[in-house]
Amino acid sequence: MKYEIIFYHSGKTAQIEKTVNSELESSELELSLSSAAVTPEELAEELKKSLKRTDLVFVVGGLDGGEQSTDNVLSIILSSNGSEVWSEKLVDDEKNTSYLLKCKNQTIVVFPDDIDFIEKMLRAKIILELRKKYSLKYEEGERPQMDKITKELDSQLSGMNRVRTSIGISNDSPPRNTEGNKILKRMKTAVIILLALGCIQIVAAGILFFANLPSA
Repeated sequence: MKYEIIFYHSGKTAQIEKTVNSELESSELELSLSSAAVTPEELAEELKKSLKRTDLVFVVGGLDGGEQSTDNVLSIILSSNGSEVWSEKLVDDEKNTSYLLKCKNQTIVVFPDDIDFIEKMLRAKIILELRKKYSLKYEEGERPQMDKITKELDSQLSGMNRVRTSIGISNDSPPRNTEGNKILKRMKTAVIILLALGCIQIVAAGILFFANLPSA
């Protein structure tokens, strides 16, 4: 699902955009466009265009309590639209404020120009609300953890070694190729990285294939 960000009297656009994107990407949410507005008229125009393109818009900055404060401007814009708007005011322990606005299938999230607060509110409330409203999947934790991957790899490699040593070897067989051991170690390192990307079965099959090739 695509979303857009409108910055209004915000001075931390790059950092905030990165923070929001980082927090939302695990929930199938992807930033498609960000824009900026410096006057109430520009904010109204940018919001109008965004809501034509997407159902989810973040408005960041301008929550200063003044006449041109974001909440006041949005109140005027949305009330003139004639649609019924559900609004929730979100306040943390330090009295920082944000707003969650819903109208039919569209959502507007209003944040102050504060990276720490945005990150905290996304994790505590906003992401859960968005997942519920738009039936979003949560991808974090689906990939195996690195320690689990390493243990599985070690188990597969030890199993491979048992297969190799169980085959009858005469006493006059040449010593194990040290260069081959170095290659195997390098392969193990590469496999750990690949396993983190979910390639367990493919890589394991490759290892078993090369490991059972006859020595030169």
